[in-house]
Amino acid sequence: MKKSIYFLLAIILASCQNTHKDYEANKALAQKWVETFETQNMALWDEVVSKQIKDTSPMYGMGEVGYEESRYIAQFYVDNYEDVKFNNPVWLPGIDSLSQKPDGSVRAYGTWTGKSKSTGRTFSLNSYHNFEFKDGMIVSTGEYFDATGMVNAVGPNERKVVVVTFDVKEGMYDNLQELFDTEDGLKTTRNYDGCQHLESFYNKESGKYVVIEYWESFEKYNTYKEWRFNEDPSGMVENVLALIDGGADGISFYTDNEGYKFY
Repeated sequence: MKKSIYFLLAIILASCQNTHKDYEANKALAQKWVETFETQNMALWDEVVSKQIKDTSPMYGMGEVGYEESRYIAQFYVDNYEDVKFNNPVWLPGIDSLSQKPDGSVRAYGTWTGKSKSTGRTFSLNSYHNFEFKDGMIVSTGEYFDATGMVNAVGPNERKVVVVTFDVKEGMYDNLQELFDTEDGLKTTRNYDGCQHLESFYNKESGKYVVIEYWESFEKYNTYKEWRFNEDPSGMVENVLALIDGGADGISFYTDNEGYKFY
């Protein structure tokens, strides 16, 4: 009997040594972060995420982002998806890479499911998340899943594609790219109401800069175009025209395209 008690005590002590004292409290913070997307309540995200957050984004090419970008991504998911659920979660304590002992960080594996609000198409994908904490807030997180593939999977069967080409003056490509990379440039286009996705590239042989845009409707694109050319306070159009061969005549718009297919 005495041996059994000692054995049970040894198991309990070993278990305590394998769990950091802050693990349960930190796990609750991470679970509230997950709940943000399940309940579409950004107030929960604001409650647990530090202004000093370093977030490794799942979006292709984005890498590590700060608070504003991290919150924008979270808001994007809340605004665009519903019936979201983190299924069969496995919560695990993180360990210090040097000491190999629990450090209060949290890891989670699970399967996200949900539905696009705009198309009604559903998604299901496995994911891995890690969280680090300071002063009762999440200060570091990483989301590892195919976010770009998910967005494409639930996208519309029919997309409204707009193609715009610019005849760039010789030697002015770098200037144009720098202009497009400013906050008032193509980022503003991408964030305009109705724009779903945007791609751009420069063809050196022809001297053409090409922008491919995906919109919810051509009506929303025309609203954006009207704003950009006549109301935009940044003066972006005038700045761009100065770098285009032929001015306005050097810009071509291809809209009302039909027969979109995704292979």
